[in-house]
Amino acid sequence: MSDESFVRPMRIPSDVTVCMSVPANAKAGANGRWVLHFTLSRSVSAEERLWLCVHGGRNMKNSWSKLQAQDPDSEGYVLFSTAAGLALECEAQSDDAGTFSFKVPDEGLKEGSGIAVRLVNSVAPRYSQPEKFFLLVTAQPGEEFRPLQLFGDGLKRVVGACMLGITGGGLAEIRAFAPSSTAVGQEFGLLVRPEDTIGNVASSDLGELVVRCDGVVLPAKRVQIGGSRCCRLEGIALPKEGVYHLEVEDVSHGLKAVTNPIICGANGALLWGSMHSHTEMSDGTGTLDRYFTEMRDECAIDFGATSDHDKADETPEELWQFSQRAVEKYNEPGRFTVFLGYEWATWRKNGDGDRNVYYLKDHRPIFRSGDDAYPNPAGLLSALKDEDAIVIPHHPAHPGNHNDWKDHDPEKERLVEIYSLWGCSERSVGDGNIYLGAPVENPRGVPGVNPLGYVQRALAMGWRVGFSANADDHSGHGSDRIVRHKEGRDFTGGLTGVYAKENTREAIWDALRNRRCYATTGDRIIAEFTLNGHPMGSELDASECGKRTIKVSVHGTAPIKSIEVVRNNVDAYRIEPCTHDAEFEWTDDAPLAMVNLPAAKFCPVPFTFYYVRVTQEDNQQAWVSPIWISE
Repeated sequence: MSDESFVRPMRIPSDVTVCMSVPANAKAGANGRWVLHFTLSRSVSAEERLWLCVHGGRNMKNSWSKLQAQDPDSEGYVLFSTAAGLALECEAQSDDAGTFSFKVPDEGLKEGSGIAVRLVNSVAPRYSQPEKFFLLVTAQPGEEFRPLQLFGDGLKRVVGACMLGITGGGLAEIRAFAPSSTAVGQEFGLLVRPEDTIGNVASSDLGELVVRCDGVVLPAKRVQIGGSRCCRLEGIALPKEGVYHLEVEDVSHGLKAVTNPIICGANGALLWGSMHSHTEMSDGTGTLDRYFTEMRDECAIDFGATSDHDKADETPEELWQFSQRAVEKYNEPGRFTVFLGYEWATWRKNGDGDRNVYYLKDHRPIFRSGDDAYPNPAGLLSALKDEDAIVIPHHPAHPGNHNDWKDHDPEKERLVEIYSLWGCSERSVGDGNIYLGAPVENPRGVPGVNPLGYVQRALAMGWRVGFSANADDHSGHGSDRIVRHKEGRDFTGGLTGVYAKENTREAIWDALRNRRCYATTGDRIIAEFTLNGHPMGSELDASECGKRTIKVSVHGTAPIKSIEVVRNNVDAYRIEPCTHDAEFEWTDDAPLAMVNLPAAKFCPVPFTFYYVRVTQEDNQQAWVSPIWISE
């Protein structure tokens, strides 16, 4: 990245000069030395304090590791000076070394003065970020400094900015993505992604690529993706019906990858979506352009959405309009479908939870949680009454803002986000949940889960919601599996699989509304589930369901450890195939009267529901949307 090519983050005030670091780039996770240059946009008096913000707060993601200002001989030493070489004394630093305070000289610093910050023997952040930025902000004497919030009054503090581009490291492995469904003889393409040891797109090019099917080389035309190290191999076709796992080899580097499973001869299309992540439009980083192009061109995602926060100080009307134009720009039927959406996020910790709102059409209103007219889920759902909208609760068992399921609109709330980087909210750890913190305090004194928010509790209360999964990433990547949740938990971003007639808004919307979809922890596991021939998401009458014949088909990205048929939140049937592919049929002949749940708040008659849970030997999981039976 050079000062001619960088994209200025929208959160840096327009009157603040943006300088470039020297060198202007860093490889993710690499050790090195960098000089951060700043030019003051206004004079700073000796009575004020200057703070360097490296990371922290709601818009400065991607932490710089182990910075310290005490020991020049230790890793991560930070040295402050004026551009003229006058050393500046560091007075304080935050606990996580994301912010440093240094003393202003007695004569003060004039507008236009230069500040240099040297990062010595330092380790760059692990994840790629073309527009990583650093800020100088002011504080009054004795004022307690908190990580900067880059909206509202927080912007007035900024007096200097510096940018640095973080790229991936050297080529360590390759990944290959294929469409999950195709027809015999129909040509399609594979996306080949070069990665470093962390999972970023590598900074070096792919070599000679060969595609094989059962050891036989398939002809393919290589097409380089503009602005990326990724490429596509086009013109591939499969000769007969079946399930395929193609092998891609980088002959030049001796690297191989196996694609996700492909069903040849499938009816309709199995499409993959990522509809929930944050960018610089609210409290994340990265542009919407990067968010959508990475999703489309570097992750082979079929559909996505905007989902930045609704708060007026984070995402004012100007940015909401910007988001709407981006959605219109990137929506391309047949190639990449984009929906307009936002996150209604109260954070009142009273059981309201967060809801993501998605629209079928462009240029729709944003109903904000801070507005007195929509202070709770009931107000939001009332405002959306006449809109073509789907509302999806997310991280419902998260202790910071759980969902207690007291408010529900069955016409709008058709899905729940059962998994994201925050973990899985399906059920308790004691019942077998491997992707959620235990209900004990973590080092920050926050409980790891609120059991009121388990999805199984919503189902027992009569909510009829299908399952979706997303990332809820805040680094602008959108769908990249490298992004991990904090506090040491290795959770990847999830994906939503939908069975749709085609890759268009209308077809995908229809599939989502009818719950013909399922959630995964990120791997493109193929899963199908029917009851008496009816697909996932169906609502059936008890009169047609004396015996219930359940058919399940799963094609994994790794050997399958277990498949469970869950009836009324209890594992009723289980197999352990230990292979990549499994199909089975199970007939439940227990009388419905013996297994029905009683009438509940959101279902006035006794009812039974079934869903399917898949766990691979690598612990990647899938949750297939329920089927309901009512008396």
